[in-house]
Amino acid sequence: MSLIPPPSGHRPRSSGEGLLTLGEAAFRFGAEAWGQWWTIVSRSFGREAERFVQGVMASAPPAQLLRGLASGYVNCLSELAAIAPSVAEKTAMDLTRRSHAHLEPYIGAEDAGLEGEHEHFEVDGKPFAMPARVLDASQGWAMYFVRTEMANRALGTANEFVSAFDAGGGRTPLTIIGVDYRNSDFGCYPEFVVALTVTANGDPARQLFTYYLAIVVTQQFTKEAARVIWGLDKILCPKLAVRYAADEALFGLSDRNGKVLSVSFPRFGIGRSSDQPIFSISQRNGRTCWALTTKSGSGEGTQIGGSVKLQLGAAGDGECLCGDGKAPCLCETLRGFDIADRLPAANGWTERQTAVFGAPRPLNLA
Repeated sequence: MSLIPPPSGHRPRSSGEGLLTLGEAAFRFGAEAWGQWWTIVSRSFGREAERFVQGVMASAPPAQLLRGLASGYVNCLSELAAIAPSVAEKTAMDLTRRSHAHLEPYIGAEDAGLEGEHEHFEVDGKPFAMPARVLDASQGWAMYFVRTEMANRALGTANEFVSAFDAGGGRTPLTIIGVDYRNSDFGCYPEFVVALTVTANGDPARQLFTYYLAIVVTQQFTKEAARVIWGLDKILCPKLAVRYAADEALFGLSDRNGKVLSVSFPRFGIGRSSDQPIFSISQRNGRTCWALTTKSGSGEGTQIGGSVKLQLGAAGDGECLCGDGKAPCLCETLRGFDIADRLPAANGWTERQTAVFGAPRPLNLA
């Protein structure tokens, strides 16, 4: 199997760079573990101190006060015990992503150098230029680790060209994303996304890609554009909405008729990022293709196990993001991953985001 050499200007990473990366990961692990430890201890101490003072003021029996302190102490220990594995999990995933960051998807010689060039597609009878731009958006995301066996099962026929990425221990990253597009070439609309981290079958480098299990949108135009450009079959649901509160944003349907699919993300962060790459993979006209999306943002935050609230709808009530009867039930798919009643491994928020979506490129591995 012959591989296309990397483009000019690319150089392989030296062993020294690898050691520096490993050292940085170890330092970040220690720093983040300490930060999480201090946050949990401070929060628990403050909570129990306030509860103790309220109990004293209410003349609660000493035995009751001691039981409350003991219960708080046990809860604090439980939270502290979860720090190491969760931080290690995040650090390992970050290190894995960095180790693949210098590997570019393999492209044929006829496609070399085309990433930055403009291309035109026809969407609804009108020309549509690529790359496409997002000028203003907000985004929340939550990453869970699910059983790789279940992830491969959820891929269905996509297993013919991709496989779920095993991040260790038979677990695969699954990400739920909510995006509020306020100004983009695709229109203004909210989007609800479920994605898996995968690798292309037959790829010796095991480059990581994002594979979209489901993308729910409110407008026909963006649905048609995704089909024409990338071969993605988005789900149309005009009732999908995003609602903002001071400290959270909720993506989903109204729950006036009972439980329906929704996810709320905490809004937090003061960080910034620039041109963060995301490689996605799909099939277009029977051919496996990859695409590059770059995102930049401000007002960003990332945390471990944040207060993301995922609610799944009841089957058969008709009030569902996939209630058109054409797509598999998204609630049942997520229920199979067993993530509804647990916090994510990590989550994040971007208050103001811009992005550039690239055109598809054939993935050539031979």
